[in-house]
Amino acid sequence: MKCQPDPPAPGGRADRSGLILALMMAGFLAWQVPLFYRIRAGQDEDFYGVPGMMILRSGLPTIPYLPARDPGSVFYRADEALYTLPPLGFYLEAAVHLVLGDGLGPARVSSAGAGMAAVALVWSLAGRWSGSARGALLAAASYVFCRAFLFPSTTARPDMAAIAFGLGAIWWTARDGRRWREVTLGGLCSGLSLLCHPIGLVPTAQVGLALLIGAGSWRRKLGKAGLFGLASLTAFGLWLPMIALHPDLFRIQFGGNVLGRAGPGLGRTLLGLPGVVAYQARQFLDHVGPIQAGLYGAGMTWASREALRGDARMKRVAYHAASASMLLVLFMGRHHIRDYYGYPAALLGVTVGLGLDRAAGLLDGRLGRRAASAVAAGALGLALVPGSGLRVLAAHLGHWDDPNYRVEVFADRILADIPPGALVAADGSLVLEFFERGHPVVEALVDPFFFDVRSQPFDYAVFGPVGLEQARPGIEGLELVRTYGDRADPFGHYAELYRRKSE
Repeated sequence: MKCQPDPPAPGGRADRSGLILALMMAGFLAWQVPLFYRIRAGQDEDFYGVPGMMILRSGLPTIPYLPARDPGSVFYRADEALYTLPPLGFYLEAAVHLVLGDGLGPARVSSAGAGMAAVALVWSLAGRWSGSARGALLAAASYVFCRAFLFPSTTARPDMAAIAFGLGAIWWTARDGRRWREVTLGGLCSGLSLLCHPIGLVPTAQVGLALLIGAGSWRRKLGKAGLFGLASLTAFGLWLPMIALHPDLFRIQFGGNVLGRAGPGLGRTLLGLPGVVAYQARQFLDHVGPIQAGLYGAGMTWASREALRGDARMKRVAYHAASASMLLVLFMGRHHIRDYYGYPAALLGVTVGLGLDRAAGLLDGRLGRRAASAVAAGALGLALVPGSGLRVLAAHLGHWDDPNYRVEVFADRILADIPPGALVAADGSLVLEFFERGHPVVEALVDPFFFDVRSQPFDYAVFGPVGLEQARPGIEGLELVRTYGDRADPFGHYAELYRRKSE
């Protein structure tokens, strides 16, 4: 993939792109961070919002309210050590907790911080590949305000950290004049991405292939690819001392959660590839919406056309956007988690930003550069508004002091009706809140793959809307004590408190 030398990234006194980038990031954080402390736990945050807090208390990531003792559970003895996912994301959470204190809010701030690093890398990569400050800013805007970025950057999961390190691997290696030192640093970034989440396999394979098909002799290319792989393994190997503490728990937890489900997955994916592609395409379209999906399709089409016309720099852009998407499909198969789309969206966002920059360039002569830039930014903004979370923000602003919109106050109201010391089975939306307050709690799950709370001697049970559908029907011997909130309100909190009947 022979390309011209990369132009310098935007920055300096000649343009104010760095300042505008910082303002975009500040706008995103000002919008989202207050909500971090108001919204109940969502997908897997009950599992992965607490390990950072526990690292500060015990030195190891754990989930204290999942005392699973069934070896068939992927959370077998997760209250002693957690191995379902690699641990770096949890240690990054711990660093944030060290500054901001305990709670789900700070755990989400950790993901937002990783998200800001990812946005900065998108901006820098777009500027490096195009030499255009405007194109770099449009690329960054198309990422920081898109739906594929919104969810992983506001959720207490390690996905966003893995995405940021993966983009870092590309940043270090995506130039023709890459040196051995840069290849090594890129490999370390890819290894750290893997140390956050197995999704790091995507940028690792992506960069490794780019090194093999890049410019230079085969001996040199194989040498750099080998060095990249060695550096990746070295960084990922930082997990080994922790694995050595509990190799049996690692085998059961990581084996069941990742290897057991992904082991035969690639073969099945390749055999049924058309169906898998169609499945993920439907998932992606449903997740980002038709307007943003159309933007990505248009950007990818434009970048591919320019690459086929011989634009050396656009060959690199098109390769990374296309390979990130295709490799992620191979990695995911029919996996339903949608936060992973945040990785290819970063590179697809580069195609969108640079395509808009090229379109704005056609208007520069007629409207002037500032007006043409405003038109491009306005069009992008209109495309990103649907599904941006404005309704959620408006609902909270309209109910700012309503206790049913503040999860911490909401949890306190429920706990006030439970005797001190009584063991509570709380579903995933509230279990972390109860734990943070020091109340005895186990998670109300009825799924042997994860945890079966029916074996626990709990006295009370609390269910939110999801728990009422998934866990409550499987637990007998409960009598309703009280309800909280309005179940018909899609943005406020709702829960039901039950007492366990004496046998």
